[in-house]
Amino acid sequence: MKRKPVITFLQFSLLIHSMQVGTGILSLPRQLAEVAGTDGWISIILAWMMNVGFGIVMVLVMRQYPNDTLPDLCMRLFGKVIGRVFILLLVIHFVFFSWSVLVNTMLFIQAWFLPSMSMTMIMALFVVPAYMMARHHILAVARYCEFVFFLSLWMGLVFIIPLREGQLIHMLPLIKEGWQPILNAVNTTTFSFIGFEIIFLTYPFLKRKELAIRGVLLGNTFTLLLYVFSTIGCFVYFSPDEITQYNQPFLSLLKVVEFRFLERFDIIFLAMYLFVVSTAWVPYIYSAAYCSSRLLGTSNHSMHVLVFCLASLVLVTITQPSWNQSELWKTWAGYSGLIVAYVLPVLLLLYIKLIQLVPKKEVHT
Repeated sequence: MKRKPVITFLQFSLLIHSMQVGTGILSLPRQLAEVAGTDGWISIILAWMMNVGFGIVMVLVMRQYPNDTLPDLCMRLFGKVIGRVFILLLVIHFVFFSWSVLVNTMLFIQAWFLPSMSMTMIMALFVVPAYMMARHHILAVARYCEFVFFLSLWMGLVFIIPLREGQLIHMLPLIKEGWQPILNAVNTTTFSFIGFEIIFLTYPFLKRKELAIRGVLLGNTFTLLLYVFSTIGCFVYFSPDEITQYNQPFLSLLKVVEFRFLERFDIIFLAMYLFVVSTAWVPYIYSAAYCSSRLLGTSNHSMHVLVFCLASLVLVTITQPSWNQSELWKTWAGYSGLIVAYVLPVLLLLYIKLIQLVPKKEVHT
């Protein structure tokens, strides 16, 4: 009998963290500053609290049927017909989110590194290694995310260098315009925290399921620390009015980091950051392929990964995406993420509790 693959507590946590971190962090400080000023970092903490809460709801849902992934759970709860409708919606969400992340990253690479290279060639550089990784089991994807996490730990220390020229006075006074702008900025921040819906697919493979809630807390906390540290760093270095003039203040901050043997450190940093972003699109591609394989009743998802990669190449060649299209797709993907990550877990938990109460009522009558 083939042994069921399992993932460790740390791999479970890092999968959540990896799917949340993408190219959104590059422009997040500016987006927060436009809504809440230099108090935007408080919005990140509020969004973290909300995401941890909904992540715990996901765990409570999966605990009811610990051996089922979300597609299996939908088929169990709603039957084959309605269950497949839910799975189709999940496929659309994961496909669209992975597509938006790939396109946004591709545009960054073309703008910063390869302006003369065609979009099709750049996309091919992305989807070929993504296919090689996503066609395997979630265990291989989890190990890759774990490896990249430890490989990129040094990148956080780089932000200490520009802070020598920063001014803490930019952060004062706290809550200068009241709580309303801070609460409004939470909507912007929640898009950057989407990705923890991977819990629906990884919980059955978690070795110690009793630690799942701690894993949700740890994974979201890693993301919180990264977002808060980078956002405060940008707020301290740039003035409150100046930061809104940069599309990606995260990268503009790195331009001041120079070494005697290396002038454009920001280019090197962005190239290394691609590994971090890849830990977002690879799990999304895997999730889309896994759900589509369950939709069609097959156990092997590798062919579905290949279809997605080839379709991405064709779509890029035909559409030739622009920055405006990419931002529009990111917004749509964010809304679908809100439904899957926030609305769906609550509805599933209520439905499960309801069907658990019905037999009890019938017994009393």
